[in-house]
Amino acid sequence: MSFSASTRQVGDITIVDVSGRFTLIEGEAVHELLGDLFRDGRKRVLLNLRNVTYLDSSGIGQLVRSVFTARKNDADLRAVDLSTRAQEILRLTNLHTVFTDFSDEQEALRSFQA
Repeated sequence: MSFSASTRQVGDITIVDVSGRFTLIEGEAVHELLGDLFRDGRKRVLLNLRNVTYLDSSGIGQLVRSVFTARKNDADLRAVDLSTRAQEILRLTNLHTVFTDFSDEQEALRSFQA
């Protein structure tokens, strides 16, 4: 499966659907897309990673970098459907405290309202 990233809106929340491999190069592309969204004034962004087939440590590094970019732009970036392996890596590196991940899209969308 080749890499793709597309956006959709649910109210004031922008959902970025990512599919395929997610490594350094794809992570850079997602980071640039997110930066554009933040600069366009999008303050609530949800990364849907359900269809990501492979995520390595470089990809996770790009995700964390994106969280800090969101914070610099006063935006809120969250993720849904991070793989079990990615969740383990985030816990092992203590990055789970930086990156909010949800297992269900509806739960993630509701979390923005809380």
